[in-house]
Amino acid sequence: HFDGNCRAIETSAGYAVIDISLRPAQGDHILISFCGSTQFAIVRGRALITSDGDAIEGEALNDVEVKGVVTFLINRTSRIEEDPIPVI
Repeated sequence: HFDGNCRAIETSAGYAVIDISLRPAQGDHILISFCGSTQFAIVRGRALITSDGDAIEGEALNDVEVKGVVTFLINRTSRIEEDPIPVI
């Protein structure tokens, strides 16, 4: 499910795969650019709820650029040298 429309974005927990060709729908997690920063948000009605709980709505939505819809989250596992009892 990773094609030319997909991008892998590194996050603190691993990677997020976003699809730049999808149109966001209600409840979708999206990657946005807002006020000079890139962050994740959820589409709720006519507002975007950011990962820190802030709502972006009304006139402020004019400053939002939707980068894509999150399709997958890939979580990082611990490295072998960090794990005292690795599974091999």
